[in-house]
Amino acid sequence: MTLLKISARVANTSPVTKHDHETGDSDAINDRNSNISSSDTDTENNEIPGEVVGFQDGNENEIPTIAARMELAIFLSYNDNPGSVYEKVTQPPAAYPFFSKDSIVTDWYRGEISKAIEQAKSSDIAFVMFYAPWDADSQHARKEFEETAQYMQDFVKFSAVNCWQPNSECRNQYNKVYRWPVLIAYPSHGRGIQYNGPISVPYMIVFLKRLCHPFLRFSNETLWQAGDAYLVAHLSALPGSIDFAVFYTTALKYLERDPVQSVTFFVNPQTVQEPLLHLHLWNETLIYPSLDHEWGPDEILQWVFENLHKVTSWVAPTGSKSTLLSKSLQPGPALILFTPNNPLHLHTDYYNMLQEIGYEYFNCDASLLTNLQILNAKIKKSIVKTMKKSCTLLEDELNHFCSGLRNDQCPTPIIEKKQCERNVEFYQTSRITGENDRRSAVGLLKSLQKENCRQFLMAEKYQSAVFETTASYKKKLNVTGLSCKTNSSLAMIVMDSLLYYHFAERLGIDLLRKSDKSAVVIVNQAMESSHVLQASINSINVRKFIKNFTKSQLTRSLDSYSLVINSTKRNSVLRDKSTKLKEFVFVEELNTKTFLPTVLQSNKAILIYYYSKQCAFCSSISFVLLTVIRKLSSVDNLQFYRIDGDINKLPWEYTMESYPTILFFPIDVKSESRVYPVELPITVPNLINFILTNLKSTTKLQTMWTLCNQTKFKDDKISCLSMVQAKMLTVIEETLSDWRTSNRRQKRVIVHKLIKLKQLHFLIAHHPKRHGLIVNYFRVLNLNSGTVKIIFVRMGSDVL
Repeated sequence: MTLLKISARVANTSPVTKHDHETGDSDAINDRNSNISSSDTDTENNEIPGEVVGFQDGNENEIPTIAARMELAIFLSYNDNPGSVYEKVTQPPAAYPFFSKDSIVTDWYRGEISKAIEQAKSSDIAFVMFYAPWDADSQHARKEFEETAQYMQDFVKFSAVNCWQPNSECRNQYNKVYRWPVLIAYPSHGRGIQYNGPISVPYMIVFLKRLCHPFLRFSNETLWQAGDAYLVAHLSALPGSIDFAVFYTTALKYLERDPVQSVTFFVNPQTVQEPLLHLHLWNETLIYPSLDHEWGPDEILQWVFENLHKVTSWVAPTGSKSTLLSKSLQPGPALILFTPNNPLHLHTDYYNMLQEIGYEYFNCDASLLTNLQILNAKIKKSIVKTMKKSCTLLEDELNHFCSGLRNDQCPTPIIEKKQCERNVEFYQTSRITGENDRRSAVGLLKSLQKENCRQFLMAEKYQSAVFETTASYKKKLNVTGLSCKTNSSLAMIVMDSLLYYHFAERLGIDLLRKSDKSAVVIVNQAMESSHVLQASINSINVRKFIKNFTKSQLTRSLDSYSLVINSTKRNSVLRDKSTKLKEFVFVEELNTKTFLPTVLQSNKAILIYYYSKQCAFCSSISFVLLTVIRKLSSVDNLQFYRIDGDINKLPWEYTMESYPTILFFPIDVKSESRVYPVELPITVPNLINFILTNLKSTTKLQTMWTLCNQTKFKDDKISCLSMVQAKMLTVIEETLSDWRTSNRRQKRVIVHKLIKLKQLHFLIAHHPKRHGLIVNYFRVLNLNSGTVKIIFVRMGSDVL
């Protein structure tokens, strides 16, 4: 036999390379004049030899077999070699608009990247989305991107480029993007800044606003806007200042490196020869070592991230493989606060509450907190209280405040009603007289007030502000320096419950059912345990929660992911009472709450099958389990269940370390449970033998008789029934032995059992086909065995 070989020209399938989000490298897509790298070679015309197509018998001139000819036809149908006789060229799909025609986003759906970059350079700031139309993430980002454009259209130009379209300009230049979409903001000068935060309207709006105003002027009036840490540059801000240009570039690059933007940049203009840079942390202030480090954006950012440490921090997982969350959860325990994070609001009340507790918890020396930090905390608290009062306004009152304004302008609650009414009249502009001039100092202040109004109502539309509940008592627990008194202190992290609620679901917390969509949980990776705060969230309860954890007084949470799923989704398996077991076999699914009540049932032998959706071997074992269940479905005192051990938290004694695992609970003594031997292969005969070994005598008889009835061959069936009869004689002998050592009342019950055993023995011997009558006798025997147990417990004094 000879091997028929052909060669084919295939399309470009160059491997993708990972785009570095952590370093903020936006080199995947950028304009030609920037420091952007494009693909070096074009591999679309590479010749790749085809492999086995078919076999030929004899010489090469013989006609191939039918199968070989079919395979050859299929292979040639995908051959796009222009010179091939059998060529069948498939053209790439036609490009089509990704955004609607009336969208304010300019859609370059044919991949004209040069035109998109040219348009971006003509604007002060342009925000470009590079997408693939078939990608689910790109389709999700389309709505978020368009809503962001509607809000920021007066300040930023929005464009979108189809960078997947085959043979397009963008695809030919940048074919190594590993994931879509890619969002890049282009200032009028300098390199593009890639957006690496969540694809959500509020986050993108805040990113673009920070891009428009990357730093603030340092003063006592603006210091309250500082985040978890703030960087103050004392330098010359005169036109042409190189030091100022470096700090400006540093602030822009920081937006690319930190999606949560926890560091605020300030500038203090001064007439100095050398710039001075201060990094203000919660417990110390660091000075940039200008003698040892160059005054450059990369050097400054590296120094900031090396020295940045916070008592609390927002964590925003990227949605792909990342070590960001594992770094926060290891090596010790971590307190996680799930709460809505609305970046458009000035502050998040729950986060400020936890930050205040963190200052106390990590403060081993009470003198570490400076007066400035205490003052900033008080200023933030007062602003939060002001927002809390204003957020209690009804929607119609807010609309009344906005009467006369355009739809995209609304008053902020901090501004009084009279100020908003004055803003309504501010439309006409006269540059000659200076009256109502938008660019004047007064006009700019009014514009700022209007923007604050609009931002607040946009924030309320996304998510209303959530505030700390008032405690019934005012006694404040002291947690100052508690982290210094224990070997494993808590790491405190916060996650946006609107975006990352599925992380809480894995811990058994249904955030979507909570009014505040917030929860506090302590996760201990080393102990494989979690503790959920059941009380309302306020500073007193959280302090008490932390203190009880330090004293090891918290109970391990047993809430599981399956409970959350079952509460929101109906069971997909609907049982029909009219359905016979011969047609279908059902295995009831257990969860955390139903596990113990099920396995501790009296007069029932329980077999639990532990599995995991991550376990590939569990799928093949499921067939073995279903086969055994079908064979033993008529045994009354034997029940089968399964549980997903990966998502259900169980008491330690019932937690399994490997999957699949089979656990058997006997009828009488549940504490003497048995685990299927690990070294024994899980097969139908082995599993049946394991069950028979651990069953009680009467239930074992019924199980053996049930298996005999399913034997197809007559000789095997006769031999099997003989074994059942022999086993029944052994049971009768054991029952007689129990009768001799029993009291008078117990002997009456045992005599009744002996009578039934005798009748059952004769039935199986002489009338083996009377299945209904035999099943009734087995049921009476199983019931009597349970009755003997109850009498033995109640009359313990008589036995003694």
